Amino acid sequence: MKMNMLLLGLVVIGGSCLSNASTPEAYVVKTEGIAVRLDASGHILNCLVAGQEKEIPLSGQTELEGFTPVGQVTVKPSGDGGYAFSRVIADQQGHRCEVTDTFMPARDSVRWTVEMISNDPDWWSMAIETRLNVPVTGTTRFWTAWSDPEYQDSGWRDARVMMPFAKRKWGYSLGYAAPIKGNFFAIPLATMAETATDRAVSVVLSPEDTLLDLWLTTTTNGAVSFSRQNHRMGKGLSVRFAMDITAHEADWRGGLRWMVARYPQFFNPPNPAADQMAGCGAYSGYEGPVDVAGLKKMAFRITWKLSDDFPYMGMFIPPVKDADERWERSCDEPTPKGKGKVISCRQMNDYAVYMKTNGFFVLNYFNVTEFGKKMYNAPLETGPETPDLWKYPRAFTAYRLPKARLTQINVGFYGNFTTDCGDPAYQQFLLEQADRHLRFLPDTAGICIDRMDWLRHYNAEADDGISFREGAVCRSLIQSWKGLMSELGPKMHSAGKVIFGNPMTMRLDLMKELDGFYSEHGESGPGLNSMALLALRKPALTFTHRVIDNNEKTKLMPDPDSFIQRHLLMGVYPTAPYPYNNHAIMPSPGTDRLYLDYGPLLDAMRGKKWVLAPHCVETTTPGVNVNLFEVPGGYALPAITYGKAIGTATIQLRNLPGMDTLKAEALHPGVDQPQPVQVQFKDGVLELTVPLHRGCAMVRVTP
Repeated sequence: MKMNMLLLGLVVIGGSCLSNASTPEAYVVKTEGIAVRLDASGHILNCLVAGQEKEIPLSGQTELEGFTPVGQVTVKPSGDGGYAFSRVIADQQGHRCEVTDTFMPARDSVRWTVEMISNDPDWWSMAIETRLNVPVTGTTRFWTAWSDPEYQDSGWRDARVMMPFAKRKWGYSLGYAAPIKGNFFAIPLATMAETATDRAVSVVLSPEDTLLDLWLTTTTNGAVSFSRQNHRMGKGLSVRFAMDITAHEADWRGGLRWMVARYPQFFNPPNPAADQMAGCGAYSGYEGPVDVAGLKKMAFRITWKLSDDFPYMGMFIPPVKDADERWERSCDEPTPKGKGKVISCRQMNDYAVYMKTNGFFVLNYFNVTEFGKKMYNAPLETGPETPDLWKYPRAFTAYRLPKARLTQINVGFYGNFTTDCGDPAYQQFLLEQADRHLRFLPDTAGICIDRMDWLRHYNAEADDGISFREGAVCRSLIQSWKGLMSELGPKMHSAGKVIFGNPMTMRLDLMKELDGFYSEHGESGPGLNSMALLALRKPALTFTHRVIDNNEKTKLMPDPDSFIQRHLLMGVYPTAPYPYNNHAIMPSPGTDRLYLDYGPLLDAMRGKKWVLAPHCVETTTPGVNVNLFEVPGGYALPAITYGKAIGTATIQLRNLPGMDTLKAEALHPGVDQPQPVQVQFKDGVLELTVPLHRGCAMVRVTP
């Protein structure tokens, strides 16, 4: 076997690492593009790919630490060319479970499911590890949807780069500060590639599975492990996971392309109208007139209404009789000029009408993990039968939502309680809030849900029937979110509304009901990367905290062109200068100029969908980064140099429909008219010679 041939390892629970050279083949599971060869115990020996003439030997295992097999493996054909392998495993503490590994052909992958059932009388939990192994050569590379390919927290590095194997441990968006750390991944897949032969295998975990805490570990010698933690075992409970093994070219896009096609519901916006809303945004409570023409030139589209119209956190619209009934605003944030201390739904909707009339969209603030104001050490304000109990947040929580609070967390903003949206009473309250939104704010585009960071926690005083942590049953807020969104999503979408989120827990399985993202932490390198990958087919916006001009409340942007350009490359819109932006940039001459210069380039990627065809866009010009988006009417192609003195870039497009009929033009920052781009089609490749200005171009490619 040649040393540059890709090797990958997968085996079943309780199995041992076997040599494919010495073990005879017993079973083969075949599908389009890949065949998996198994021994009599269900260990994977190797794969055949590329028309089943090229071999990729496989070995490895999935383990529960300390468990060994008891008895023999039974094998049953599962229909459609698949096989199920069952065994019993046990540890020295007396825990036992039956494990069934099933390998089935899917359309263009081999589906591998692992089901574990333990009839032990007590609950227990053990990390369930799927271990892979890739013998490393000088041209072997690894990729996952990481926040930073070099494991760094500061600065920005392109996440779309396959890297040599390294000793790393990546959390599935775990840890409080995950959005700004370089040590997490946002999409559960691992791609192992041999660049010398242009072949790769991806192992993709199903986002439909119940995934609690998940870790991805790699080593320098090519070991890869997925570790699933806090899953409950015992009392006849079934724990099941599904993975797919798929072969493709040695490109980071390959496994991701397969995943987008297999699970479109996690990547496409449930309300397609969200694509029309893509553009720069604002987070402001200002309701006065704005420079409509100027904002449109900056590619501005969305205002996320500042979280200060409610009387307190969580009571977004009180139980008012009609749209004109007024209440006192929280006023914890600076009050914009001309805005009083009281407000009504009529006033909020009138602002939405003004913005809508001028071609903009308003998202109202929503939060499902925080409630109240100045709650800690506060006495109950009144009794349970008090009229208008909603006016008293401490009493309302005690009498109406007594089990919603996460008592182990005492760091809520505004002094509020952190809450579990899986609590039935609290969940019903949140859905009632959505009903009032639909009734009283008909002209807003929808809501944006803040503070998804709390979803990483567990409620030790509740039971979701799935989680087991620190020796006790509990409820994962991941499961709480999924339960709430299964009700809230259809409610909002059936009314034509959208749901955006502040994805402070960056993991794909949470995003099914979200139409887009407005991240508070996307200005950081890891935050930008992880959100951009989650938003392959959805609009994404991020806060912008730095400005061009000196300002007492904000820091200066060290390289404004590079800042905007990396957002173009990743398909993410920055926050625009807008009156009374909260912890974000305000209008100023230099900042306004930057956004006016780049507005046409940002506009060109509205409605973007990342193109993931094999090797679809590449450049032979050193120092240039490129990406390719499908947009209405054609493609948008950002070419970025980050200020390097490069006059033109040579770019190749491949594997796109109708390439021999495409034409191109380049948009440049601060240049009024697009410039023509020379194109040449030969041997299935469309080559573009792109002029650059200020280190970049946004190329529009159209029929």
